[in-house]
Amino acid sequence: MAPAAPCPGCGRESTRVHSRYSRRLADTAIAGQESALDLEVQRFFCDNSDCLKKTFAEQVEHLTFRYGRRTVALQQLL
Repeated sequence: MAPAAPCPGCGRESTRVHSRYSRRLADTAIAGQESALDLEVQRFFCDNSDCLKKTFAEQVEHLTFRYGRRTVALQQLL
């Protein structure tokens, strides 16, 4: 888990954690077998009063994207 994450609404980095939750992502097959990743990710508060987003979830670069249930690699393969 990252100690901070940038807000997708305004870009300001936040360190104030709102909560944590589990996320399961489908990934590319390994030796013909389906695979999945179980992640624990954080939600952060956005402290910018002008930003419309009050909370947001961290994204793992090159692995996750907003609302995605697949890894970036599997999404590109499909």
